[in-house]
Order: sequence, then structure tokens, then C-alpha cells
Amino acid sequence: MSHVYITYLISDNYPLFHPLLFHTSNMAYTYSPTTTFFPKHHLRSTTINCTSSSSPPPTTVTTNNNRQPIPPLLPFSAKYVPFNSITDESYSLDEIIYRSSSGGLLDVQHDMNALKQFDGKYWRTLFDSRVGRTTWPYGSGVWSKKEWVLPEIDNDDIISCFEGNSNLFWAERYGKENLSGMNDLWVKHCGISHTGSFKDLGMTVLVSQVNRLRKMNKPLVGVGCASTGDTSAALSAYCAAAGIPSIVFLPANKISMAQLVQPIANGAFVLSMDTDFDGCMKLIREITSELPIYLANSLNSLRLEGQKTAAIEILQQFDWEVPDWVIIPGGNLGNIYAFYKGFKMCEELGLVDRIPRLVCAQAANANPLYLNYKSGWKNFMPVKATTTFASAIQIGDPVSIERAVYALKNSDGIVEEATEEELMDEMAAADATGMFVCPHTGVALVALRKLRERGVIGRSDRTVVVSTAHGLKFSQAKIDYHSKAIEGMGCQFANPPVEVKAEYGAVMDVLTKYLNNVS
Repeated sequence: MSHVYITYLISDNYPLFHPLLFHTSNMAYTYSPTTTFFPKHHLRSTTINCTSSSSPPPTTVTTNNNRQPIPPLLPFSAKYVPFNSITDESYSLDEIIYRSSSGGLLDVQHDMNALKQFDGKYWRTLFDSRVGRTTWPYGSGVWSKKEWVLPEIDNDDIISCFEGNSNLFWAERYGKENLSGMNDLWVKHCGISHTGSFKDLGMTVLVSQVNRLRKMNKPLVGVGCASTGDTSAALSAYCAAAGIPSIVFLPANKISMAQLVQPIANGAFVLSMDTDFDGCMKLIREITSELPIYLANSLNSLRLEGQKTAAIEILQQFDWEVPDWVIIPGGNLGNIYAFYKGFKMCEELGLVDRIPRLVCAQAANANPLYLNYKSGWKNFMPVKATTTFASAIQIGDPVSIERAVYALKNSDGIVEEATEEELMDEMAAADATGMFVCPHTGVALVALRKLRERGVIGRSDRTVVVSTAHGLKFSQAKIDYHSKAIEGMGCQFANPPVEVKAEYGAVMDVLTKYLNNVS
């Protein structure tokens, strides 16, 4: 065994190492992966420490001791194509377009042949080697998978707040005490992020691409979205970081104050409208078709490229073992497809050998997908969403319905729903075991409970519940619950403070009674 050092140029359009580059006529070099990246240079030299092996790699082809030419690398690339359609229609990601020629949804399609030049072991090793690094931009949970997200963007154009890499929390006590001894339950805390929700994962991609387009002198003055709260927070923060104007359409009096203050604080131009989210969405689509404002809602498939990295991250955190179930709250329904796409890419590129079953959880007050699922996927009909504590999924006419149905059908998926009392009780039960989750996570936990009770999800099934936002965004809902101030709701797990006089005897009496009850 001997050592050799090789220095060569790397382009940002390729990952760090290609196995075909490391051959000589009588030995093969095996690579010890590193992440030596330098953000300010498109081409850069890198020195790799290699060890020699006596056996040639299987990719080496020889004839009469003469080495055949190494085929040129296919560059990584991606483009827009009509969603779930066989057609030659496609568009560059540098075009400003949101719908296909027939009016359907678009999808970002990667050149899988180029990605398949590297095997699953290579990708696993590369992605793992980037976790937690500060080298720009690969320490981000999204941009650590740059080749699978926006492979052609220059690092200088990326707007990142080092999103992702969120906690995969072992909900041991909650599973054992609330779900009949379930012992392999995990909560993916996507809300522990820059602006407090999973929306950061997609917004870093979208705003980065807008930054690139503006540098290309595309006619874009700003970026706009309709929002139930979390999308506007993410958009305004990332646009502020990039110095790009942001415009937000919000339904008046239908989001929490904590959600409203985020875009205001980040300098967004906020329009509060006397309508619901669906009305805001209709208006923003009309406005962006007439003004130089880039549409940031999940109708734009770029965001889903960032959101899919949460699925890849879950696999990483399980050392590339596939969970049995992943349960995701659903409103506009882009996220369920994003998770499916992330898991499916990992399967197709050989990182894993299967995908998990997906569950979409909806609030009963905004449940068009659930009703469609219960009808056997016949004739989807929008509904008029009514008020729910899970305000971010209070959507009756979801843009990504086709994507969601496709993902669920192809993952043997299920849809469940939760009433207002169910979701609030489940949120409180989870909080009592050390979490601090949002009402949307409560919806997903209700779905899990129902599937456990029916025996669909087994006691030992490895299950991941996706928590989409931070509980601090919904403090008022928690205050109202624990104060028993919600009309018509029993608030089973309410834990109000006990008022007591500031006297030794009174405090001793209260504490003695409490300790007797808990002992």
C-alpha cells in the first residue's frame, strides 16, 4: 500500500470526486472523501490523498494492455417539464414560467443519467461528509445536496441562512405513554429553522434562483407570495438577506401575531386582505402575470427542490436506513410531493432500496384531500376551508393536489384528518413529554394515533412525524388552551397556573397536595 497526492481542477458543476479519474495502468486509487470547497471560485485546485490498491476498479476497461479513453463526464443539469406528462415540452430554469403550455403544473426534472455516473455509496459519503461544515454553501442542509437541487447555480448567487440539518427527535416517552408502547417514533423538527418553519428549505432555493435571474438582467423587481403565515416569513427573510423587495398577500385576522410580525420586521410590503388564503392566492397569480414580480408560492416547483432535502436528511440521520412511515401535515400539498420526490431520488440513485409509506394529515376544517382519498380518488372537489388552529394548512383549494395524489398513490399512502379538539389535545399531550409543537404537528400526531388504534401502524414500526413549524409561533393558541378559554373545547390536558398567596403555609399546602398526586 502506498500514498499519492493528486491535484486537479474542480468545477462547481461536478461533485468533488469522479472514480474514473483515478486510474493508472497498474493500480487504482481509492478516495477518502473530504469537503474542501472554496466558495468564491468556479474552478479551483484540490489536493486529494489517495492510497493505492493492487486490484483494478471494476469501471476500468483495457484491451491488450492499452487503456480505453475515459468517457467525458455528463454535466449535472435540471429543467422544467410538465408534471407527470410524457412530452418533449421543457423549459430552462432561467425562464420565468409557472405553468405548462396546457396550464398544468411544472416539475423540476434532473438529468438522472448524469447523476447515475456516481453510485449510491458515493452520494451517501459525499452528503455525509458535508454535514455541519461551515464551507459555503455546503453546510446548509439544502445546499449540501446542491447537485440534486440547483446544480447549475453559481455559489456566489446562493442566498442561504444555513437552513436544514434539523433535529430528528426520538419521541420515546410520547410513544410509550400515548401510543400503546410505540418505541421507534421520531419527530423531524423542521420548524427549528431560520424563520421557524420548513418553508426555509424551499425559499433558499427560490430566492437564490431569483438572485441569479436578476444578475442576468431578467425583468424582476421583486418576489411575491400569498401566505397563511410561514411562507411570508421565509420569503421576507431570504429576500431581506439578498436585498430583493418582497411583497406579501395575507388573509386579514387569520394568522397568528407571531407569524404576522415576521414579514413586517424583515421589511416586506404586506397587504392584509379581507379574504382567505385561496382568495389571496388567486390575486397573487393574477398580479404576477402582469407585474415584474416573481411568484413564490408552491405553484412554483423550485421550492419543492429545497423541501425534498428534508426527506434525504431523514435517511442520513438514520444512517441511510428507510423508516416504515412518514406522516406530513398537508394544506397546499406541495410538501407531501417534495418528501416523495426526495425519497424516490434516493431509491433511483441507489442510496436506499425502497421508500417509506407516506401519510398526509389534514385538519377536518380544511380537508379536501382527505375527502378525495375517502372517495377512492374520484373527482377532487375543493372545499370552503373554515377556521382551524392549524392555520397554515387552512386551505380548501390546494394548488398541488395533483402532486399530492401522485405521491400518495406511488407510496401506498394514506390520508387522515383531525378535528380541532383532537389536534389541540394531541399538541398538548406531545408538549407534556418535552416537545413544544405547533398545531399542524398536532394534526399529524392525531393521524398517527388513529392509524395505531386501527393497527395500520405497528408498535415497532419506525415512524417519523414531520413537525412543520415552531410552537412559539402559536403561543396564543397554547395560552388559550391551557386557560380553557376555547369555547366548546374540553381542553383535556390543560395545565393552568395555580394562584396562591405569597405565604409559607399556603405554598406548603399547595405543594404537598401536588407532590402527593404525582408520587
